[in-house]
Amino acid sequence: MRGNTLLCFFLLPFLCINHNANVFPANAYLLGNECSMLLLLKNNLIFNPTISKKLTLWNQNEDCCQWNGVTCKEGRVVALDLSEESISGRLLNSTVLFGLQYLQSLNLAFNNFSSVIPSELCKLNNLRYLNFSNAGFEGQIPNEMFHLRRLVILDLSSSISSPHSLKLDKPNIAMLLQNLTEITELYLDGITISAKGQEWFHALSSLHNLRVLSMSSCNMSGPIHASLAKLLSLTVLNLSNNSMSSSVPDSLTNLSNLVILQLRSCGLNGSFPKDIFLMPSLEVLDISDNQHLMGSFPNFQPRGSLRDLNLSETSFTGKLPGAISNLKHIDISYCQFNGTLPSSMLELIQLVYLDLSSNNFSGTLPSFNMSKNLSYLSLSHNSLTGVLPSNHFEGLKNLVIIDLGFNFFKGTLPSSLLKLPYLRELKLPFNQLTGLLDESVMTSPTLEMLDLGSNNLEGPIPLSIFNLRTLRVIQLNLNKFNGTLQLDMIRRLSNLTSLCLSHNNLSVDIYSRYERDPSPFPVLRKIMLASCKLRGIPSFVKNQSALLYLDLADNEIQGTIPYWIWQLEYLLLLDLSKNFLTKLEGNFWNFSSNLMLLDLSSNQLQGPLPFLPRSVNYMDYSNNRFNSVIPTDIGNRLPFVKVLYLSNNSFQGQIPESFLNASSLLLLDLSRNNFDGTIPKFFAELSSTLRVLNFGGNKLQGYIPDTLPTSCSLQLLDLNDNLLEGTIPTSLAYCQKLQVVNLRRNLLTDKFPCFLSKISTLRIMDLQLNKLHGSIGCSKSRGDWEMLHMVDVAFNNFSGAIPGALLNNWKAMMRDNDNVGPEFGHLFIDITDNYNPKDFKDLLLHLDKTIVAKLAKIVANVPRSILDEGSSDTVFFPL
Repeated sequence: MRGNTLLCFFLLPFLCINHNANVFPANAYLLGNECSMLLLLKNNLIFNPTISKKLTLWNQNEDCCQWNGVTCKEGRVVALDLSEESISGRLLNSTVLFGLQYLQSLNLAFNNFSSVIPSELCKLNNLRYLNFSNAGFEGQIPNEMFHLRRLVILDLSSSISSPHSLKLDKPNIAMLLQNLTEITELYLDGITISAKGQEWFHALSSLHNLRVLSMSSCNMSGPIHASLAKLLSLTVLNLSNNSMSSSVPDSLTNLSNLVILQLRSCGLNGSFPKDIFLMPSLEVLDISDNQHLMGSFPNFQPRGSLRDLNLSETSFTGKLPGAISNLKHIDISYCQFNGTLPSSMLELIQLVYLDLSSNNFSGTLPSFNMSKNLSYLSLSHNSLTGVLPSNHFEGLKNLVIIDLGFNFFKGTLPSSLLKLPYLRELKLPFNQLTGLLDESVMTSPTLEMLDLGSNNLEGPIPLSIFNLRTLRVIQLNLNKFNGTLQLDMIRRLSNLTSLCLSHNNLSVDIYSRYERDPSPFPVLRKIMLASCKLRGIPSFVKNQSALLYLDLADNEIQGTIPYWIWQLEYLLLLDLSKNFLTKLEGNFWNFSSNLMLLDLSSNQLQGPLPFLPRSVNYMDYSNNRFNSVIPTDIGNRLPFVKVLYLSNNSFQGQIPESFLNASSLLLLDLSRNNFDGTIPKFFAELSSTLRVLNFGGNKLQGYIPDTLPTSCSLQLLDLNDNLLEGTIPTSLAYCQKLQVVNLRRNLLTDKFPCFLSKISTLRIMDLQLNKLHGSIGCSKSRGDWEMLHMVDVAFNNFSGAIPGALLNNWKAMMRDNDNVGPEFGHLFIDITDNYNPKDFKDLLLHLDKTIVAKLAKIVANVPRSILDEGSSDTVFFPL
């Protein structure tokens, strides 16, 4: 028996029956050994069996060549695919994996190894395909990897958001590539290479078989070298998100086999070669996010190869060409294209995605009803006009998003738009649409966003809107809707996150008519109900823990601001202005808040200055009845404030010097209070950052400090109606951006301030009701008052005639309003007692509005789960 056993042992590799047709009996022993190694590998890996689709099913009772992820050939394991297996940790027993000597393909992509690449990888010297993309490997790529001379495809890429990253420093990219002479596809995206143009181009020049080169986000610098065109086999070239800071060489047109060219966000400049658009094989061209890259379209060939075109955020200009019929994806948003949209748009039968937003297109909208596959259409922020014919959109059953906002479209809302079966977002804000919203057309079963804000729509809001159960965003603000709307209606919309009905002629009833209705209110991020005749704060707001924006301005709300409103943890914007609120409930001095915009202006609030949230950027407490001394440390409490209005109250005492510590201040308005003492020292020091300073209408005494720095950034200085004396500070001439100077109604004793003529931006100068003296005249050498539109020197002690030469210098006063610019309207010179204070007040109010810039979306410190990404509104950073 013993002899027979030994004989069987020696003959087993030749006599055993193998059930795998790909494995020859002669290699069964070898395969059995490799199967054992694979089982040992499995036992040494850390993975989640509930997610794994391969390793979990490996069974020692089965032939390993039948296992998912394992490929055999002639009795040997030649390919191993363990991608997306949730493997974590290190390759604990790497000798097991790297003992598979016949492996030609190894794929460990999309795992989380969190370790360096093992140096033993070089033992797999038969590898032709290696994929470690997004596998979690980090650190320096090992030297030993350079010995895999047979590699044809190498993928070490990782996404930008990956917490792990590989680097190629010492050794560098040249050492990696010098032995990979057979490589055809090379993916190194996201690897920190930090090589300069000459270095990495020289390293690539010997790879004559290279078909795919993808090296995006590698921290490489340029310029793009013309020798890249020697890689004649290239079909894919992706160098996006690197700092090339160069032009695009004409020689790239020699890459006659190129199918995909991606140079997004590379800092490209100069003029883009037109002939690249006409390359015979090119299907995808992405040169977006290169703001200094110029160019224009060529005349496309009628049957060109280009299918996917992205020029977004470049400086391309000109008109759209006629022949563009084969394109499927077009994004030329945020460019400088102009003219009318060509009639060839009718021929875009393959079109799936079209974004022409933020250009200078004019004329009417062409029909897209031949583009049956169209899913995305954006033409917002242009100058398109005319009506929107309903038949332009009929048959677009695949349309998901349409954005035609910020144009000049007129007429009624096309009924066909709200009947599209898969439409999710309909955006037409800031147009001139009129008429009623038909109750019967609100039938789109998938609609998530309805944005018709800032139009001239009228009549009642159709109640059928509240039957669109998929709605997330309703924006109907700034129209002429009327009638009464029950706020309870929104209970039907469980997905609603944004409700914007501000500034219509609506009466929104906040009191429940369905007290027995058990359905909750939706979880809202934005509630904008300004000027809706609420007469109270809706009670359901108290439970809106995810609320970001709350605007209840101009609603005749009386009484107390409740304490709970400050407990809304993520609230960023709160506007309760223009109501009849009298006090704040509770003590807020030490209350923590995330508010960034707070407007309590134009109420009847009284007492001491209320709480100051440290996070605030914009705060307006103006037009109330606050009557305390401002805390001396107020500037320490407002480290991020940019705009602060405390005007038209009864604050008293001296203006605190601690405002100097509010170093982010751009606008400070303390006007029309009872402040006394002298102008504080911070006036001069903050002038290098402040743009607007208004201390008018107080009881300030003493001199105006003449210590303004050469870096002065003031655009408006208002010290009117105080008790200031002495001279007009000559250092005001350093404020080269100054537009308005108002020193009216003081006790200044000085001559006419000719030195201000050097300020080319100065538009308004009000010196009325002082004790100024001497003649009104300036030599031409002083300056020419280039932009001065209004001068008021009435009620002073000036003598003599006004020189004609001086009047001739004030040429801006002679211009038509169209030439001056609409922001100031018709202004005038007043040297008598005919001055109308209201004109100046309106001007200052308008200037304040222009300084407070468009609100920009705040996302910092807010969980992504509660952000409403679908909203087309923007909320704020002033200035």
